[in-house]
Amino acid sequence: MRRIAILADGSFGPFSAKTAVGVLRYSPDTVVAVIDSARAGQTADQVIGSGIGEGVPVVADVAAALEHQPDTLLIGIAPIGGRLPDAWRPGILTAIEHGLTIVSGLHFFLGDDPELAQAATAHNATIWDVRRPPDALAQRIREGTPHRAGSHTVYFCGTDCDVGKMTASFELWREAQRRGLSAGFAATGQTGIVISGAGIPADRFISDFLSGGVEAMTLDFTERYDWVFVEGQGSLTHPAYSAVTLGLVHGCAPDMLILCHQAGRTVVYGYEDTPLLSLAKTREVYEAAAGWLKPAPVVAVALNTYRMPEDEAQAAIAEAERETGLPTSDPVRYGAGALLDALLAHSDLHA
Repeated sequence: MRRIAILADGSFGPFSAKTAVGVLRYSPDTVVAVIDSARAGQTADQVIGSGIGEGVPVVADVAAALEHQPDTLLIGIAPIGGRLPDAWRPGILTAIEHGLTIVSGLHFFLGDDPELAQAATAHNATIWDVRRPPDALAQRIREGTPHRAGSHTVYFCGTDCDVGKMTASFELWREAQRRGLSAGFAATGQTGIVISGAGIPADRFISDFLSGGVEAMTLDFTERYDWVFVEGQGSLTHPAYSAVTLGLVHGCAPDMLILCHQAGRTVVYGYEDTPLLSLAKTREVYEAAAGWLKPAPVVAVALNTYRMPEDEAQAAIAEAERETGLPTSDPVRYGAGALLDALLAHSDLHA
């Protein structure tokens, strides 16, 4: 069990620091402080809402966080481009000098930085670059190996980035475990890997080898579990990240899909001139792409209604069900039971 201080200076918020939010919500480790000078004096749940990080203090800097006796400093943001903010370097060096383990999901590998690596060696500190692909899978070509008979692989596909794919997959995994099913959560992004302790960083693989790496991970999970919930990344229709999504879909070769969407979002996040496709059309796109190799229907919709009033959330769910003809729910707000029931019903129907 780690004692984590989360570094999110100037960026701590429900959408700007999704790694921080994911760890606060789901990690079995203890978060002792969040570092954000702009929000110092508040608690994490006051900033994020929904009871996430209840009572966890937000402090001004690493020095203040050290008073809460962390043993780990986690980089809590995943910015576009994945670079280390220059202003954060002194704080990271301070943490290293106090022997803290540094956990980073940035594309910029802290362990390859001469100054930080030298400091870590001098102070016997560990740097874990979460996005560094495992050597055994980094150059693996997809082989098309069938999954174990009796296993079910579910991929969580999105209309966009940051719509709740990791959250939905994690909630479904927890619900399956609660019901006594044999289930595994296959992380494919930095936040999921930090929470679960394993997985592959899909967006750091060379494109030729992504589907092969995902295939190997999925095969391992299907040998150990009857239900495998594969965390989705990006979107097939995203103008920047579609290649990552396609590699994941073909690599994990899902049996079923859950479509994830943030209610009310109409354009691609960060690309305001690019409208999102309708849920019905997005469903068609994913089913077609998966079907190039293996049929995989969308069987339910996970709708993110974060901070919506109750009546608006219910209306959004009803509209999504009307448009798609599929069971729809917000797995955080209302639990993942309805979505898991849809998966079980489909698997029973096609057994």
